[in-house]
Amino acid sequence: MTVLPKPAGSMLFAAGLLAFASLCWGGNIIIGRAMHAEVPPVGLSFWRWLLACCLFLPFVWPRLRRDWPLVRQHWKTLAALAFFGMAAFHTSLYLSVNYTTATNAALLVAICPVLVPILSWALFRERITSRLVLATAVSLIGVAVIVTRGQPGQVLALDFNRGDLIVMISVVTWSLYTVLVKRRPAGLHPHSLLAVTMMMAVVMLFPAYLWESMMVRPMPVTAESAMTIVYVVVFASLMAFLAFNRGIEVLGPNKGGLFMHLIPVFAACLAVIFLGERLQWFHALGIAAIFAGIVLASWSAGSKRSAV
Repeated sequence: MTVLPKPAGSMLFAAGLLAFASLCWGGNIIIGRAMHAEVPPVGLSFWRWLLACCLFLPFVWPRLRRDWPLVRQHWKTLAALAFFGMAAFHTSLYLSVNYTTATNAALLVAICPVLVPILSWALFRERITSRLVLATAVSLIGVAVIVTRGQPGQVLALDFNRGDLIVMISVVTWSLYTVLVKRRPAGLHPHSLLAVTMMMAVVMLFPAYLWESMMVRPMPVTAESAMTIVYVVVFASLMAFLAFNRGIEVLGPNKGGLFMHLIPVFAACLAVIFLGERLQWFHALGIAAIFAGIVLASWSAGSKRSAV
């Protein structure tokens, strides 16, 4: 079946939503790395989703009650979204920055847009166009320019340790979420989707949180940990997921997933603002390549998407 292209205005708005989500998640990586010695990974993920759910649920409860028959009917799909997109992805990402650098994490997370089309084809036979392949390559080159500081030889010097392997787990889980969220139950409101998946993620994380608190280290009650949780709850959880889910719904997982390349871009900009680092020539060159790839993928004039 052939689906007519979305209006340019809605595509532009969706692109803005996905860029905003990437901004929030770029800050999430920086906070995770900066606070890794203070805040345990499972504890941060558990309290993130628990508090986000408590804040969000009162506002969406009436709609969620109306959507409950759909929730019960499609609970397996929703559980998969909760596991891959919330419980597994963010916990593994927070765990990884205990062992690897933010640079390595940003480089590996940026592989998601490359993996998403492959998973879309493998699971649902979604077509991969030559334009999308080119756009992904251009955007990935921009990521490489930034994380290698314009010196490609530095790739050989990257020390891939167990933290990098954990990041790869998060890459796979997030890519699966990106593919699956496009196929959320028809008629289920995005707010209901977010509320249900947050509740499911809390339930999934609770046993691991108890184990971590008793066997590793408990969640500290400090001003720094509180500020960290406020950021990840409001920005990296509620606002980012609402924006991302809507953007994927409009642009699709292949094009929408490409915006993950913006995460290291925003991470670099935030480092300039909050850490006093300088924005150098390779940052500008990499950002330009990333934006070129996103524009190439998102605004393909006269193109049509095939639905299977």
